[in-house]
Amino acid sequence: MRKHLKKLLIVSLILLAGCSKKTTNNDYIARVKDEYLLRQELAGMDSNFVRSYVDEWVNNNLLYVEAVERGYGTNDKIERMVNDFRKSLVINSFIQNEIISRAMKISDEEVMEFYQKHQDEFILDRPVVKIGYIKSLSRTDAVALRSKILKAKDFKTAVEDLSKEQGVAEVVTMQYFDQFNIPSAELWRVAWSLNKGEISFPVRAGDGYFLIYLYDKKEAGSKADFDLIVDDVRERAIVDKQNLLLDSLITELKRKYHYEVKW
Repeated sequence: MRKHLKKLLIVSLILLAGCSKKTTNNDYIARVKDEYLLRQELAGMDSNFVRSYVDEWVNNNLLYVEAVERGYGTNDKIERMVNDFRKSLVINSFIQNEIISRAMKISDEEVMEFYQKHQDEFILDRPVVKIGYIKSLSRTDAVALRSKILKAKDFKTAVEDLSKEQGVAEVVTMQYFDQFNIPSAELWRVAWSLNKGEISFPVRAGDGYFLIYLYDKKEAGSKADFDLIVDDVRERAIVDKQNLLLDSLITELKRKYHYEVKW
């Protein structure tokens, strides 16, 4: 544990090195030779963290001064590491602006296209139901609401018209549920027993009575509907677009610049 903590300290000290500045400003909080830590650099910092931050800054710069005194400032290995690190920063900045930011501007059409090409990869790991429901506080109201829904063109239209009816406590027009996020186990049992397009009789659950309409249900192992996993699809589509843009750029650069590989 001690060795691990020391490693973390060294890393933090290295990161703090970038805060050193040469200045003629007297409004500084710490100084090591010609390197200054200005008060303005600590503005907005948590007061509980300031003292340890300043201590580490001083320690870091003392170590740096001593290292240079002992000749480590001209170490070829360190120079290569610094150059490699700078190169990585430049590349990361370039990719962030030229690749990642472009990929993030993905259209809904691109996301849907990705889903259609890869829908076999989006498989449900548990059963789900796609339902709508109306919650009423009394069974009498629930029975009356059911009669009105059955006379309507469809459930979605019906609940939009009935949402302000007396006795309606909650309306969910359409939503996906599994047996773990549905409001109650009884609702799951009834929903799973329904046929597509069927509405249940009033179901008692908690402090109310529910009328459940089943749009669809899917077993575990089935392909997931796009609407259920749209956020996951979008994330994967963005990563895929990033990779395609990067591959295209590398191909272009290989034609633009001379390079050579010797095995």
